Amino acid sequence: MNFRFGLSAILLASTALPAFGLAGETSSQAARHVLNFDDVELSSLIADVSIVTGYTFIVHPDVRTKRVTVTSSTPLTKDGVFEVFLSTLRVNGFTAVPAGKDTYRIIPEQSAVSEAGTRSSGANSFTTEIIHLSNFNALEAAQMVKPLVDAQGQVIANPRSNTLVIVDYASNLPRIRELVAGIDEDRTRIETIPLKNIPSGELQSILASLHQKTSEDAYSSNFQAIAAQTGNSIILKGDDKTVERAMKVVAQLDATDRVEDTLRVISLKNADAAEIVPILEKVANAMAFRHSETGGEFAPSTIAHHGPTNSLVINAPSETLLTLERVIQDLDKRRAQVLVEAIIVEMSDDTARELGLQFLLSGTGNSTVPFASTNFSRSAPNLLALAGAVAGDTPFGSGENNPFAAAAVTSLLGLTGLSVGVGGQDGDTLFGAILTAVENDTNSRVLSKPFNMTLDNGTSSLLVGQEVPIVTGEVLGDANTNPFRTVDRKEIGVRLDVTPRISSDDAVRLEINQEVSSISGAINVATSDLIFNKRQITTDVLADSGEIIVIGGLIQQSDTVANEKVPILGDVPIAGRLFRTEGKSTKRTNLMVFIRPTVIRDRESARDVTARSYRFVRAEELWNGKDDKVNSLDAFVSEVLGAPPPK
Repeated sequence: MNFRFGLSAILLASTALPAFGLAGETSSQAARHVLNFDDVELSSLIADVSIVTGYTFIVHPDVRTKRVTVTSSTPLTKDGVFEVFLSTLRVNGFTAVPAGKDTYRIIPEQSAVSEAGTRSSGANSFTTEIIHLSNFNALEAAQMVKPLVDAQGQVIANPRSNTLVIVDYASNLPRIRELVAGIDEDRTRIETIPLKNIPSGELQSILASLHQKTSEDAYSSNFQAIAAQTGNSIILKGDDKTVERAMKVVAQLDATDRVEDTLRVISLKNADAAEIVPILEKVANAMAFRHSETGGEFAPSTIAHHGPTNSLVINAPSETLLTLERVIQDLDKRRAQVLVEAIIVEMSDDTARELGLQFLLSGTGNSTVPFASTNFSRSAPNLLALAGAVAGDTPFGSGENNPFAAAAVTSLLGLTGLSVGVGGQDGDTLFGAILTAVENDTNSRVLSKPFNMTLDNGTSSLLVGQEVPIVTGEVLGDANTNPFRTVDRKEIGVRLDVTPRISSDDAVRLEINQEVSSISGAINVATSDLIFNKRQITTDVLADSGEIIVIGGLIQQSDTVANEKVPILGDVPIAGRLFRTEGKSTKRTNLMVFIRPTVIRDRESARDVTARSYRFVRAEELWNGKDDKVNSLDAFVSEVLGAPPPK
């Protein structure tokens, strides 16, 4: 029988068969094909399947020697024909490997193993799969999986990553995955061992060092030794084999009798030895007291510190020594730091208005002209001093002492605003009038930003200001000679005292004393006593790291109205303004203090805040045009400190 003719006839006949495909399928997919081949060449089957499926096949030379028999009792779709074709290839030692779109290479199975990909085109093609094991040794798993892998497949174990690399038919991989999942169950063993002689922290370091040197694969590298400071215990976690080996090491090391070893010299890395000694003495005394209550004898403990090396020297019984070592281990930790930045803003606005009229009428010598005058304390210049200077017999510039002239000059020099006046002398009559109008408006803004850094639970103090001498006493000798003065000095300026305490969630409790002081001036011209302005806040606040909060402030406004007048005459409508002076002033002050704490736990954070402050100063230097490379801040830091500037 001619095979090609028979298959063509079957294909033609299949078009007349009823379609068994689902609604919506294309006509080519819905077509059914009946296969009936008896001892034909495999190459002929490949050619006819190519016609049915539309796939292109690249055939290995060994295919020509094979003959196959394929029979189907029911019609098949195109995909069904292709699956039967792949199974036929597999039975005869061949497989189809994808080589492009709708293209396959038909090669022997031995060659397909080395070319298998991680994605399969069908159940009868070779696929590579990588399985990671978490709880079972990969080498042992490979021996268990190997019998399930096809004779042409491969299984490779990688002990370093504890993985299996499996190359097999895609149809066989689900069974292999199920087996691997079953043997890779979590079999972690955890053991807690109380220690009698050796500190848990010391033993943890020994076990970690031994395991790092002896671990051969990723599976055994899951072993962990955890030191439990409370109760001086060691926790072992890992596979049975590794945990058993570690337990033997623990038993041998903890069996050493350390009763005679009662002396320790412990160098501290972070804590101050002098501060820790009182704490250790209290712990040792408490242990001795508890032991004495049970009726046993307990040797006393001796604890001292060596300042130059910041070390502790401890001589105590072994039980006490182990406890003290655990206490020291907990206390000798690197302390965090806190950068505290304060912003002090003070804004003030002062306004004042004055309007007044003074007049004078007087006679000189033996004149009978009556004397009449208005003179107010808030008005300048002093009209009486001017009249005395004009009426006096001593002319200006004569060199003779004229108190009226001196008072007049002083009054004129202190004149502000607008003053309009008229005056003169007519015979024995002096007359004069002065109208004064003054308006003042003063705005000021003071901004300070003190900041300092301190350790957690440490106290820092920053003062930027001056020391002002203040006379507190004066003693005169005989006949008022050899005066002796006692002088005290007062610090003025900006002061910031801070004690921070960091909580576990980086919230910072701050004990703050912030003060701003300055000299206001003398009490009056007749004394040298000074008036000091002082603004102080002492408080205890809680803030998160990096958060800006306000800790206090003051908003104050004072309005002052001062009127001086001649009784009765000053109250006369309209004309009464000639007999009074009016003054009004308003002073408004707005003071706010803000605080921002920043927790610094490591070197990187410390470098960041240092670089931020340095860049601010450097930017101001560049803004002012001081970009001299020789005299710049960068050059100064590099030359003096011998280190690169913070960046």
